[in-house]
Amino acid sequence: MPFRRFVIPQLIILAVALTAVALAAVPALGEATGNNDAAFGRHLVPLLLICAGTFAVACVFAFVFAWKAARRREEEIAKLMLDAVPEALMRRPSLAEVDGETLSDVAKTLSELMDEADKNQAQLLTVISSMSDGLVAIDHQQRILLTNDAARDLLAFRTANIADARNKQLWEVIPIEPVLKSVTQVSLTGERQTVPVGPVNGKYLDVTVCRLPLRPACFFFEEQAATETMRYEELRKEFVANVSHELRTPLTVIKGYVETLQDGAMDDRPRATQYLATVQRHTEQLTNLVDDLLSLSRLDSTSAVPSPRPVHLGRIASKVTELMNPTAAKKGHKLVLQVADGLRPITGNPEYVERAVSNLVENAIKYTKENGLIRLIVRAEGADTIVEVIDNGIGISADDLPRIFERFYRAERSRSRDMGGTGLGLSIVKHIMQAHGGTVEVTSAPGKGSTFRLKFPISTDDAAQADTGGAAA
Repeated sequence: MPFRRFVIPQLIILAVALTAVALAAVPALGEATGNNDAAFGRHLVPLLLICAGTFAVACVFAFVFAWKAARRREEEIAKLMLDAVPEALMRRPSLAEVDGETLSDVAKTLSELMDEADKNQAQLLTVISSMSDGLVAIDHQQRILLTNDAARDLLAFRTANIADARNKQLWEVIPIEPVLKSVTQVSLTGERQTVPVGPVNGKYLDVTVCRLPLRPACFFFEEQAATETMRYEELRKEFVANVSHELRTPLTVIKGYVETLQDGAMDDRPRATQYLATVQRHTEQLTNLVDDLLSLSRLDSTSAVPSPRPVHLGRIASKVTELMNPTAAKKGHKLVLQVADGLRPITGNPEYVERAVSNLVENAIKYTKENGLIRLIVRAEGADTIVEVIDNGIGISADDLPRIFERFYRAERSRSRDMGGTGLGLSIVKHIMQAHGGTVEVTSAPGKGSTFRLKFPISTDDAAQADTGGAAA
């Protein structure tokens, strides 16, 4: 390269200059020799020899200069290429050993390494892009180096395209102050931090911020959706608050009446009897609440049905009807049982099934005005056995329907509590059905009554006998 770019042009210029000098000297030489050919020839030959010698010396110096320059440049390139190749990949020659073949091998190795690096980078970007957890890598100036779609969605990026987020300042892309503050703290202390954030787009996040292990000047943070965890935590807090409230209300009433009795009301026989009846009613409410809580605890502790065996739903319905008839009669209700013939049994726990059916019938009795009609129907439907409890009571609003199976949720709070309800009955029904592999459905409208439908899968035990109908359990 130096020979072509520098030496050859200089030699051409020198040759032209010497030729010009020689041509300019010819007329002067002719005049000096009086145009004597013999004398002219004798003087011209030395002139040409001087020009040729000068040109030859210039060529030698030019070639020496070009060779040294080329050698120096070759050594620089060789050093750069050798330094770029890891020692583990090939024997590293000294500069004295470097030749054209060695440089060719080094260049080939570098090309292979670059191809491998491109491939690894493409694989890394594919893995990061497919992650469900968000990831953002930034440099010491908090410029975004790398991110993925999950981070954009979880952290509500200000840019719709993650390519637009790269090389931008973190605060320009992420609008969440706790995350920005945590990144600054980690840059100062170097200590890993996990920051709860949310809700962001309806989700709660756990954002972890730490330094990159291979590049201490850089940081990365990842986000994991903690929505389910936060939801369960909120449900737990709500459950504790509801239990505390449900326990405090009857306990406060009981304490008040007991103190009143101790203050002298015991001497007033009629009033004392009334107070004791109230204490007894709230004591029963507390007992029912504790029993329901224990039932839910047992149902939550295992997904399997305890002591499963063939259960005839017709017999269960007949037993529930017999037990609930006196309660229904007190409000003038007519409780009607309809059981289809030839029903096959289900596999389950009869006590649990009876509890689910009796809870629905009890609710129908409570929330139906006097002289109402309540029907308990057991029938087959495809591969399921259906238990329906239909009433013409007050009904349930569309806003309350999605939540009636939540623990302690009451559509009519004050009225339900006055009737002695714990707010756990329908939640118990739902858990019992889940344990039996079935479902519970409800259709209702305010003022038109409600229909609760239990779907039980039929037992596959061929040895189980078909139900004969209304036989008592």
